[in-house]
Amino acid sequence: MSPSHEFTVDQLNAALDFVIKNGAEDRGQTVSYSRVFEAAGLPAPQYLHMGGDSHLVTEFMASFHYRCQERQLPPLDALVVHVAGQRKGFPGAGYFRVNGKADPLGERITAEAQATSTRFWEMQREECKRWGTKSRRGQL
Repeated sequence: MSPSHEFTVDQLNAALDFVIKNGAEDRGQTVSYSRVFEAAGLPAPQYLHMGGDSHLVTEFMASFHYRCQERQLPPLDALVVHVAGQRKGFPGAGYFRVNGKADPLGERITAEAQATSTRFWEMQREECKRWGTKSRRGQL
């Protein structure tokens, strides 16, 4: 999938490189959506939401997800999380949707689906951490 017409490959790569250095290579740490969007030269997600452009947040993160695949990177979108509110410490619902999983914080989710989705996310974060360790050590 190609990036949306709203975003350039350079913006996506800048965001990916930021998450590599400040997330994956930093012991698999999570990073905030705001910092990722700033690295891409985009307005903070909360401003996009307030301005009625919520779809741009979802589009950007979907493009980010597919750009990881194009660059043969781990699923770095697993490291991008909210820093406040109900979803604090979790990725947005779009992360789970793009991966074909139920949103574990959704209102009508079964305990089994919640556990499955959360385990999936944890496994993806661990994959990013392992990749980051190899990258930091020059083993890729």
